[in-house]
Amino acid sequence: MEDRKSILNRMYIAAIPFFLMAVFVLIKLFIIQYAEGPDLRARSQKEVIREINIQADRGNIFSSDGKLLATSMPVYDLFMDPYTVAEEDFTANISALSLELGKKFPVRSARQWETYLRMKRDAKSRYVRLGEDISFSDLQKIREFPIFNLGRYKGGLIYEQKNYRKMPLGKIAERTIGYDHLRGRTGIEGAFSSFLSGTDGVRLKQKVSKGNWKPVTDSYEIEPEDGLDVVTTIDTKIQDIVHHELLKALERFEADHGCAVVMDVKTGAIRGIANLGRTEEGTYFEKRNYAVWESTEPGSTFKLASVMIALEDGIADTNTLVDTENGLYEIYGKKIKDSNYRNGKGGYGRVTLKRAFEVSSNVGIVKLIYDNYKDEPSRFVDRLYTLGLHDPLGLAIKGEGTPLIPKPGDKNWSGITLPWMAFGYQVSFTPLQVLTLYNAVANDGTMIKPRFIESISKHGKVIQNNEVQVINPSICSKETLAKVRSMLDGVVENGTATNLQSPLVKIAGKTGTCQLNYWKRDTRDYQASFAGYFPADNPQYTCIVVVNKPNNHMGYYGSTVAGPVFKAIAENIYLDTPRDLDQPVQGFAELLGTDASNDITVTQKKVPNLKGKSGADALSILENHGYKVKIKGNGKVIWQYPPAGSDVGNSALIELKLG
Repeated sequence: MEDRKSILNRMYIAAIPFFLMAVFVLIKLFIIQYAEGPDLRARSQKEVIREINIQADRGNIFSSDGKLLATSMPVYDLFMDPYTVAEEDFTANISALSLELGKKFPVRSARQWETYLRMKRDAKSRYVRLGEDISFSDLQKIREFPIFNLGRYKGGLIYEQKNYRKMPLGKIAERTIGYDHLRGRTGIEGAFSSFLSGTDGVRLKQKVSKGNWKPVTDSYEIEPEDGLDVVTTIDTKIQDIVHHELLKALERFEADHGCAVVMDVKTGAIRGIANLGRTEEGTYFEKRNYAVWESTEPGSTFKLASVMIALEDGIADTNTLVDTENGLYEIYGKKIKDSNYRNGKGGYGRVTLKRAFEVSSNVGIVKLIYDNYKDEPSRFVDRLYTLGLHDPLGLAIKGEGTPLIPKPGDKNWSGITLPWMAFGYQVSFTPLQVLTLYNAVANDGTMIKPRFIESISKHGKVIQNNEVQVINPSICSKETLAKVRSMLDGVVENGTATNLQSPLVKIAGKTGTCQLNYWKRDTRDYQASFAGYFPADNPQYTCIVVVNKPNNHMGYYGSTVAGPVFKAIAENIYLDTPRDLDQPVQGFAELLGTDASNDITVTQKKVPNLKGKSGADALSILENHGYKVKIKGNGKVIWQYPPAGSDVGNSALIELKLG
């Protein structure tokens, strides 16, 4: 009996650890189930279900005339869940599907696609990549493939949208439109990214294998909110003119780079801007935004500021005589020469200040400024600050170059600083900053900030306008303004830019020829420029053209390199601008350079039918056949006299009304 009891005691003792272990397991199970359960279940769910950001559609960028400059185009990545397809559907249609996939995605043959998809189905793969960056139209066709046409849930087709940015104008204005991506932000895309970006949405995705996730449903947890649209000041017709006229000049003169900008006088709206740089192969593309970024010594275009200050301070008038001597002037051992100085001869002798400006005499302008401000150079510098030239414009587009106007007392100020400033050296400005000064002259003295944006809109409804901003309400007196405008007229009428005279549109402005790196003996590079406005009597647009490092053997003066670009831009804009003409117009056919006259054969004494033709085409047709023309109105021909088919003499007057 004692032995049996002893055995039982030993058994009980041996069972105690097992009993305690069982109790521990039960307690742990209870804790897991009721205490830690919710957290563990959530963690498990998180490991197989997660939230994925869905990119919002980026807003569009429009031109002022309603054309798309940048837009987001949807493309799709395609996947298949072969395991979700019913066995009978898969078996019956996999060969036909593989045949279509082989045609659309030839990375595999039809047979290889079939083998691949069967293998993935056997492996219970739920997320098999088919292709990427598929267009919407191609997606619609793929959805009709065998198996896929059973629907998204029965057919196993999975597609995920993403967007890429497209510029319908191609490379035109590329730097101004800009970009916004991981490498950085530039142009309008970068400056207005907060408006364009929108708010991303959220979608649930389920883990189907290591590294692979597929959408749980078609719907979003949070709908993405598309970005706002930005309406720019760019006019696509003017932009096209500016781009191609600049390109032709750069190619002709084999220049390193250049820019051209057209600005609306009253509003500061940039209607066209081109920035082209040369590649190693000799082609040109929108390399950098030179108009905004590149700050250089402007050369003679800056003489406008010098004469404006002299006139405003009363130290000279347009008829004040200045002695240009023989075209050479020496200060502190440094020589200043006029462009016509050769071997001790040149210059223009004693001429009026107006004439010195018209012929762009460096000696004449330097002597005027140096003689009157050398004892107190800060007066001249302060005047430049008063004009509003010392601060950046604060453009919406980032990367603006900083103006440089040295002051007496600066470490680099010397005895030659003031005279060199007078004709556009030892100061630096961007082309847009120079243009802003010329625009102020054209705008009755009011300096306004250049604008790239008209408004922000949503679904076509304007929600924010970009108002005109005044930098300086009056850069000078009305008397001074009238005088400098007459001097700018004179440059084209009698001075360095007589080749810019046009029977179509009156141009006013100033040439600029700046030697680059002039302190280097072996370097003879130049920057050619022309800045001005048109029509000169009632300015609508200001424009600046800057061509950097043209081939010296082909030309480097502002009048021969940059000026003709300005003229071509002005004439092309003028021809495309509706206008009222109430007097006979002659000589247009040659200037239009169109083949419109080929559209209609004009018999010697029969008036052609011109109804529906544009005014420009009608002018070309009639002028080419010897008729005189009188036009009223804008648009297309709605009335003509004599009527079509009338017998008239070859030199008869034809009257047209446009509407």
